[in-house]
Amino acid sequence: MIYSTRLIASVNRFYMKKTLLALFLIFTLFPISTSFSQKVDTPQTLGIVLTSTAPFNYKDADGTTVVLGEVSNTKSFPVSGVKVWVGFYDDNSDKPLETTIGTTILEVIPPFGKSPYMIKSPSPNSAITSVSVNLLGFSSSPEKKSLLSFALDNLNIGENLSLSGKITNNGKLNSTNTKIYLISYDPFTPPRVLGIATTEIDDVIKVGGSHDFNFNVPRDARATIFKIVAESKDYSSGLVDVTKTTVDFISSLVTINNISVTDSEGNRLPDLMINSPVNIQSELTIQYSPNQKPEVQPYVYYIQIKQSGEKAFVEYIGKVEGSFSSNGQQLTTVPWTPQQGGLYFIETFVWDPNAVPLASKGPISLVIVK
Repeated sequence: MIYSTRLIASVNRFYMKKTLLALFLIFTLFPISTSFSQKVDTPQTLGIVLTSTAPFNYKDADGTTVVLGEVSNTKSFPVSGVKVWVGFYDDNSDKPLETTIGTTILEVIPPFGKSPYMIKSPSPNSAITSVSVNLLGFSSSPEKKSLLSFALDNLNIGENLSLSGKITNNGKLNSTNTKIYLISYDPFTPPRVLGIATTEIDDVIKVGGSHDFNFNVPRDARATIFKIVAESKDYSSGLVDVTKTTVDFISSLVTINNISVTDSEGNRLPDLMINSPVNIQSELTIQYSPNQKPEVQPYVYYIQIKQSGEKAFVEYIGKVEGSFSSNGQQLTTVPWTPQQGGLYFIETFVWDPNAVPLASKGPISLVIVK
């Protein structure tokens, strides 16, 4: 009886394996619906990433919603034909009111390079309150060598952005269809694209030749980082930081120093505990120019706390308002109650009430929550 039972079990296992194999082969004969496919990090989009899934957007003069963002190429080869899907939503439904597909401003994104995009809604629609973006795909591309270079004057920051300079063709072919882009970013990490201005060189830039250009465009008051990039039929420049600035709208200098985390009695804390309130303190100093009579300068002091990691998320944003009326130092305090353990970094900013930066971003501070 023992041998008979083992034989029956063995036969059953044999037929079960044959049945499973047959089902598997039958299943593979049928096409798999794309509705079951993975919608994120598909083979068509692996290697290109959005620097922000919540890009800046605004409505232009005719009511069209404009979406600004940036795409990063993490591949070791250039890509082109990057497709960015945008959905436009209201507050009443999860289904988009409108959708559209656009591409980046650069035709070819170099290896490990970036390119902004600017995509508009198909029509003016006042009901649009939010947007969603996703990547659909890209193509490999021949490289456009970085043989366009700039000689820049100072960037003048007033009510408008004003930048002039020369672009030079260092290649062995004439540069045709040359476009230059001035890109504005906010100071957050990662920075958001706030504006893209374009100028096109109508003339051919001959081999070794140069051409003057000029920007004088409206400025977003939140912009503190500026870059310029050029692309022609055969060449590009790569993204170039515009670091030299002439500032018309700030006549006083504010600095952020000595960021610390303290308890309610003002004692510095090396480590923090979950659900234990703390204070984020900074010393703000203003220095009016010597020939300027001090006047009241209101400000808004922001702290942004992010969890450390490859994909850091914002844990907390807090602010406090104040004002300067003379040269000197002020101590600002913003409360925070950690909700989760981990390593965090603290970023600090000082803006005026109209979101115009009054200071460079403060030094980053690291804290551990246990």
